[in-house]
Amino acid sequence: MSAILQLENVSKSYDGVPAVRAVDLQVADGERLAIIGPNGAGKSTLFGTIAGEHRPTTGRVLVNGRDVTKHRSSTRAVAGMSRTFQVARLMSTMTVRENVFLAALTGGRRGVRWWDTLRSHREVWDETDLALADAGLLELSDTVASSLAQGARKTLEMAMAVVQRPAILLLDEPTAGMGYEDARAATAQLKALLDQRRDMTIILTAHDMEVIHSLAERVVLMANGEVVLEGTPDYVARHETTKTLYLGQGAS
Repeated sequence: MSAILQLENVSKSYDGVPAVRAVDLQVADGERLAIIGPNGAGKSTLFGTIAGEHRPTTGRVLVNGRDVTKHRSSTRAVAGMSRTFQVARLMSTMTVRENVFLAALTGGRRGVRWWDTLRSHREVWDETDLALADAGLLELSDTVASSLAQGARKTLEMAMAVVQRPAILLLDEPTAGMGYEDARAATAQLKALLDQRRDMTIILTAHDMEVIHSLAERVVLMANGEVVLEGTPDYVARHETTKTLYLGQGAS
C-alpha cells in the first residue's frame, strides 16, 4: 500500500528548544494512525506540523509525494487534508442538517460551487442525509445546533468533517471534555461513521486508550520529541516503554 503522508527528518524548535526531533514517518493510504505520548512528548507539535499550523525547522512533509512543507493548513485542505476543529465551526443558528449540508457543499475534494445546478444540490442533500444516518443524527436533523448536548455536538462536528471526504482526516482529541458515558457513545458513533469511509486516512491524537483501541490500527508513541515505539494498540499499550513513560498512570 502506497504512502499518502510522509515525514522526512522533521524537527521543530522554539527559540532553540527542540519540541520534535528528526521524525521519520510514513502513513499508508487508508491507514488509521494514533499519535500518543505523555505531556511534553511533542505529539501536539508534530500533529500541528502535519496539519500545516507549524512549519518544521528542518525536514519535509509530503502528501501523495507532493512537498507541502511550506504550505499552510488552508492550502493543505485543498489537497485533501482536514483537521476537525477547522471544519467544526458550527453555525449555531442553523439546524444539524443545514450544517452538514454546508460542509458537504464546500468540501475541498468535491469542488461544488455555490452557483452549480439544482441537480448538484440535490445530490449534496442526499449525501447530507446519508452522513446523518451514518452518524446516528437523523432524529436531530431539524434541531438547532446551539441546543445540542456536548456529545451530539461533537458527533455533528465529525459528520461535517467526514462528509467533506478529505483524503486525510486529522482528529485532535475527539472526545476531549466528555464524561465517560458520553465519550463511549461518541466513540461508537464516530467509529460507525468512519467505517463507512474506509478509503479515508485517519490520523488522531488522544489520551484515552479506549478511543485509540476503537479507532486506530497503528500507534506511534512519542517522548522528548522523538518516536520511541510503534505498533498495534495492544502492543504499545502493553509495552514496558509505555508503562515507564506514563509512570504508572496508564496510557490514558
